[in-house]
Amino acid sequence: MILKDILVKAAEIIGDGDIDFDQPEAKTEKLISCGKMIYAELCEEYVHLKHKEKLYVTDGRIYYSDFSKDVKDVMKIKKHETVVPFTLYPLFLAADVEGEVEVSYVYHPEEPTLEDELDLPPAFTPAVLAVGVASEYFYRSGLIDEAVFYKNRYDNSLLNLTRKRGYVKLKYRRFL
Repeated sequence: MILKDILVKAAEIIGDGDIDFDQPEAKTEKLISCGKMIYAELCEEYVHLKHKEKLYVTDGRIYYSDFSKDVKDVMKIKKHETVVPFTLYPLFLAADVEGEVEVSYVYHPEEPTLEDELDLPPAFTPAVLAVGVASEYFYRSGLIDEAVFYKNRYDNSLLNLTRKRGYVKLKYRRFL
């Protein structure tokens, strides 16, 4: 899914299905800004974007600038399938190994453009995110009642998509 897919659905919700995203207008720019904000909020609070990468440890350090993505949190470091203890510092990771290691980490997303593919699990559809974008658009436009209505729908959708679901065990009962 790309950001433009979400914005097209959000434009339909707000009643402006004929918005041209190629023409810079105030309304279009506001909708794009709302879409970027909702995507960033979703990635920071609900969806943890994970990545694995092979990096080199030199002098017991891996600098955050060596990572291909903006590091939010490091989950583990492995060398030859063995988990290596590490310590987080403001500028680097410290580990008691040398050479190539595999680092698993959570990262911050980059700000997307209209045609960028969004890094989200498949459960998050353009329709779900469009409701959040519409809510933010109505809020910024001063239409508080509409904003609250769509915000409640968006929050309920997020709750349902991110809730951990356990298995239900039904007891067998024999009726005579």
